Amino acid sequence: MPYLPKGAHWVRSESFDREVTGGAYAGTFFLDESEDLVYFDTTNPRPAPSSGH
Repeated sequence: MPYLPKGAHWVRSESFDREVTGGAYAGTFFLDESEDLVYFDTTNPRPAPSSGH
């Protein structure tokens, strides 16, 4: 796992990663709801073809 702040309660989901990236790039997304934090670990991100952006 990449460097993340200590004490955070990070969760992630492979299905969410696939939904966000649309398979267009490699990416992992971490969420800590209690601290309202999101951490993105991506390579060459770009909008997924289905996102309309």
